[in-house]
Amino acid sequence: MKIVVCIKQLLDPRGITVNRKAEKVFVIREEYVLDPASKAALEVAEQIKANAAAIEIIALSVGPARVDEALREALARGADRAIWIRSDSNPDPKVITNLLAAAIKQLGPIDLVLCGDRSLDTGSGEIAARLAEALDWPQILRAAKAEVKGRVLAAIVQHSGFVAVETPLPAVVSIIAEAFSGQHANGGRLMDAYKKWQVETWTTEDLSLSEDDLRTSTIKKEDAFPPARQPGTKVRNAKDLVVMLKQEKIIA
Repeated sequence: MKIVVCIKQLLDPRGITVNRKAEKVFVIREEYVLDPASKAALEVAEQIKANAAAIEIIALSVGPARVDEALREALARGADRAIWIRSDSNPDPKVITNLLAAAIKQLGPIDLVLCGDRSLDTGSGEIAARLAEALDWPQILRAAKAEVKGRVLAAIVQHSGFVAVETPLPAVVSIIAEAFSGQHANGGRLMDAYKKWQVETWTTEDLSLSEDDLRTSTIKKEDAFPPARQPGTKVRNAKDLVVMLKQEKIIA
């Protein structure tokens, strides 16, 4: 059985500050970390592997050279292989999905794809659903727990409450960040990830994608901040409040 875990690296939010008056975001410390939801997906994959035999976990990520760090952390967190899909541009979710789907098809047969439900930076939560459509597989979104029973995946998903669902394999499952236990990567595996193991590099040419597959559907033009909240009008008592509301014609 093969499990692919799609991971994302992002700018550490602890090194970012926002100046609303200047309408700018300042990066005080530029450091990149593995997204918490990606850590949760890796942890779920490791739990599935611990309860079954002959399972291979493959970590997959799209991005520039710095993604190598995230993939080595994935190896330290239990992945057996790590593949970097090189992209020096700034791909949108459509292009990222096309790259991941092409890589998954090339790796096949794959039994399960795990993704973080939504990342800390964009919070869009698009990739899992887009991947399921691209692969024509069933999907389970916002899973807090997942386990494999034969050729069926059982999961507990979070919506207004928690619901138990099942789907046949192969499938795409997104894992919520809250499922991550907070455990650190294994120290010995972390050393091996840098000294013994290698991250494989794939290019867009290796995936045989067309120009249309790599063409972004969105263009970023500028950043804008909402206006700062203006201070309200102070009132001394309830009577003054009623008078003000009548003047503004909010009440009769």
